[in-house]
Amino acid sequence: MKCAYPQRIKGEFVNLLPLRKFEGPISLVETPEQLEEALKEIESERILGFDTETRPCFKKGMQHSVAILQLASENKAWIFRLIPLKDHLERLYKEVLANPEIKKVGLAVNGDIRALKKLCNFNAAGFDEISKYTQKIGIINTGMKNLCGAILGIKISKSAQMSNWESDILTQKQLDYAATDAWIGLELYKEAIRILDSNRYCLYIESDADALAEESLMKRFMAAFKKLFG
Repeated sequence: MKCAYPQRIKGEFVNLLPLRKFEGPISLVETPEQLEEALKEIESERILGFDTETRPCFKKGMQHSVAILQLASENKAWIFRLIPLKDHLERLYKEVLANPEIKKVGLAVNGDIRALKKLCNFNAAGFDEISKYTQKIGIINTGMKNLCGAILGIKISKSAQMSNWESDILTQKQLDYAATDAWIGLELYKEAIRILDSNRYCLYIESDADALAEESLMKRFMAAFKKLFG
């Protein structure tokens, strides 16, 4: 039996899906001592979800530097505040971001790498792009929220995305958001690889020619996920 995935998923459908967030421990790293501890924990990891956050700018032509680097395993997330750690970035970059032995997976990773290099240059190694695999499945959507709906059958909150990531104190909402974005990237990557390796999938392709009503398409898609996940 093949599992069907939507070639394209719409926001109103994603909003019907169950909300998920990272439930494991989150380590906020903003001092040299915390960095030392985090690096010791991370050195044994072989694959991590990866993302960054930048303070939004509402003035045309202006752009802030990346403020947050987040990494997550299946069970733990690390949130690095790059401004307080500005004198220690070379070590963080060398031991994690330039380490080919630790795979870092995320969406639009090249843009994140370019932003990180503006703070401290490094030779990026071990990065992998999630959309490369979701596109092989045939899914057109590229955003994290829509891909989570299409691949995992869940939704994630993006309400903290436009918050101030340079704030002296990050709120619990910001920490949850940052940890979830890195962790869900790892989950999405693993599931996309599993789907491709199984070779037991097909697509729902929306087309005028087949006269499938959008409501019917959504019902069939939900039925497929209920059968898989209960």
